[in-house]
Amino acid sequence: MIVLVFGPALLLVLISLNKCEHKFTELPVYGDIGEYEFTTSDGRIISNQTQKGKVTLFTTIQTTCPQNCAVDIPKINILLYQHYRKNRKKLGHIEFVSIVTDENGNPSNKTDEMVFMLNDIIQGFDETIWNIVAGDPKQIYDIESNNVNLFTQTNDSAFAQKPFLETMFIVDKENQLRLARRGNIEGMIRDFKEHVALLQKQYDKAAYQEKKENELRNK
Repeated sequence: MIVLVFGPALLLVLISLNKCEHKFTELPVYGDIGEYEFTTSDGRIISNQTQKGKVTLFTTIQTTCPQNCAVDIPKINILLYQHYRKNRKKLGHIEFVSIVTDENGNPSNKTDEMVFMLNDIIQGFDETIWNIVAGDPKQIYDIESNNVNLFTQTNDSAFAQKPFLETMFIVDKENQLRLARRGNIEGMIRDFKEHVALLQKQYDKAAYQEKKENELRNK
């Protein structure tokens, strides 16, 4: 009876006193993304060097059908972007990079047009948070798993028969791929957000452990 009555409260107390460590599944590492370099509409360079220490969420965006073909921009805005935009104090290290392509997945330099469109449809659009870039998407999407290359793979049900155009990546602070999900299905976008939060918990846990170790060393 005591356990039933006081168990939940005791658990909270133990956690607050660091007597009980919260367990959660860590995101797997699928490999290093490697070097890349893109250019924004205002001439900034976005590369593996500029993104060090940041969590980068990669998508593509198409000039001919930017809102809901390969990726669902309105849902990404509502479910992802607005959350990170409104929580910059804690989540300022999370950024979007959307690579502009034509309808066939080829590189396009029409970043100005895309930024103009997003400013029109997205509340508080900020290109320093959501970077719209020109460059070859192969730099990011040339990933192979189980002898299947995402960039060269074809599928009749995918936009332009190219699945990579529909794929969102989570790339961590060390430039490692941590998750791939389709960006045109609401459930997948929600799942993507949950995994970004899970990665954030990993960083929070590591920062807390480092703080405790520093305190012990300074005693």
